[in-house]
Amino acid sequence: MQDLLDMLNEGRAHVKVEMNAEDLKAFSEDLIRRAKDELGSMVEAAKKERMLTKAEVKELFGVCDATLWHWANKGILKPVKTGNKIMYPEVRKALGQRNINI
Repeated sequence: MQDLLDMLNEGRAHVKVEMNAEDLKAFSEDLIRRAKDELGSMVEAAKKERMLTKAEVKELFGVCDATLWHWANKGILKPVKTGNKIMYPEVRKALGQRNINI
């Protein structure tokens, strides 16, 4: 028998499914496990992505405050205010893009 998730992923619109309580419970537990795994990997990736301070970003790119302000307005690097500090969370993503007009 084909897995229910496979049928759903194939986009079969007119499928009737009959299952017992055990199968439904197993299916729901599998969905929950997959969601937890995906969320866990997203949390781990976020923990590894350290935010850089304004001074670190200026030193990394060799730019001044005005350039960072222009980049923020263009959406190249979006700063995040945490208390009285300005932090940059997506510097690695910006470095990985090929078509940045810096």
